[in-house]
Amino acid sequence: MNRLLRARAFRIAASTIALGALAVATGCDDDAEDSTTPPTKTIPKDDGKAPSTTTRVVDAGTGTATDAAKDAEKKDVAVEAEAAAPQGCAAHATAAFCDDFDNAGALTAGTTKWEFIEQSEQPVVTLSTARAISTPNSLLTQIIDGTSPGAKFAKTLTKANFTEVTWDYDIYLDSVGTGAGFFLDDLQFADGDTFGFRLVVLADQGEIGTFRVEHNHPILGGGDDFEPVSAGTVQLGKWHHFTQSAKFEFSTDGGASTVKYSLHVDEEPTPAIEKTYASATRAQIAFARFAGMPFVFDKAASAGLKIHWDNHVLEMK
Repeated sequence: MNRLLRARAFRIAASTIALGALAVATGCDDDAEDSTTPPTKTIPKDDGKAPSTTTRVVDAGTGTATDAAKDAEKKDVAVEAEAAAPQGCAAHATAAFCDDFDNAGALTAGTTKWEFIEQSEQPVVTLSTARAISTPNSLLTQIIDGTSPGAKFAKTLTKANFTEVTWDYDIYLDSVGTGAGFFLDDLQFADGDTFGFRLVVLADQGEIGTFRVEHNHPILGGGDDFEPVSAGTVQLGKWHHFTQSAKFEFSTDGGASTVKYSLHVDEEPTPAIEKTYASATRAQIAFARFAGMPFVFDKAASAGLKIHWDNHVLEMK
């Protein structure tokens, strides 16, 4: 009888050992699977709405969790916020002047915001849907040939006792002609263009040879001052954003007045140019007159010039 009990006990023990070995082997297989395929858990998502579930993936190596659905939701919110953000002049409701050219009458007499727009049969100043920062339109200026008009547009603003002017716009230079050059813009503060700043483009075989700032000041005497912008800063075939600022310090005791000029390109925090100059007096600085394409040096050499503009904004303080 004792022999039978001992034999049965032996068989039970052997079975237990076999089952334990099988369990260990199965556990090793599970560990190998865990190393390549993270487990998933379904957790409730409490957002105040009807009950729902979100699949959460756990990183097997670190144990950290990433919520793919929440990441996607954040991206959707960011895209929606960008789409809902005001564009063009809607984003500059308090500016002294703004034109995003999205009004169909932006260049029409009686509805245009500009005091002067070059008129011709060619024409050289038109609205364009080919490219724009604020849709649907941008302003397109062109030099067709050697007899083209200047493709100029201009506006004059004034504000009592202003000391600071900031002018922003977006610009896309399609073509600058084969040679010579032009005043790209003009920011003047005294009659007869006797004190102000201009951006100047000199073309070289169809490329931008030189891009510079010209400070004209015949009201103070002496010749113009030139400040070149680093080569490659302004390029053909891409949108740029220019911000020009003139901050005046007017003397009240007969001393020298000054103006600090800066040019920022593409909203870089470091200005492409920043310099302080002697200024005209408070009595001489009467307005802010700003213009695009005010003068082309040699229209035959600039034939084929095409420039798109958008979102002209001027602030006066």
